[in-house]
Amino acid sequence: MPPPENSSHRLLVEGIDDQHSIVHLVRRHGFDWDAPDTRLPYVNTAGGLPQLMQIMPLEIRGPYEALGIVVDADSDVSGRWQQIRAAAAKEGVGLPSSPSARGTVAPGPRAGSRFGVWLMPDNTVDGSLETFLAKLVPAGDECWRMAETAVESAFSAGCGRPGDRMKHILHTWLAWKDPPGMPFGTALKAEVFSHDSAVALAFVDWFKNLYAI
Repeated sequence: MPPPENSSHRLLVEGIDDQHSIVHLVRRHGFDWDAPDTRLPYVNTAGGLPQLMQIMPLEIRGPYEALGIVVDADSDVSGRWQQIRAAAAKEGVGLPSSPSARGTVAPGPRAGSRFGVWLMPDNTVDGSLETFLAKLVPAGDECWRMAETAVESAFSAGCGRPGDRMKHILHTWLAWKDPPGMPFGTALKAEVFSHDSAVALAFVDWFKNLYAI
């Protein structure tokens, strides 16, 4: 079974897609979430960005050896970082003025504790979980090119929301896989996504560093 809720290692994410994507990416790198002595974190799914920001101070105050936050940068990576940084500072956690491109790990609020932040997709550019996963699409996948073309054609016809471009492309691409329409985590488990692109390796390195595994 997964790590218990009272685990000393904890990860706070926005939603279910984030949770399952991270779990199955880490599994692909050989980590067993079901091991009885695992140091992998309990994943707390907030249910959205507003909810995550609301409970983040409570999580920082929790009795954790290591706490990680994974959140979308969305349309303003600098603004999102300053939002996280200000909230952490109120709880006694000092973060640098800008995020590390390799993911940030800083001393937590208690002696020996660690606090980590990963801004999707790669800590440096605007984007989201979907932007991160797009970087895990196998190189040369012809269906990906076709999905991009199909979505752009749909936008030209007045369909969809251009602000959700990457989400539209990912779901179109997954609709053409076998079986069609897999959730992100399932697609990672089924190896439809790769697990060893540069951004995936950077994320796993950050994860290992934060949780000392």
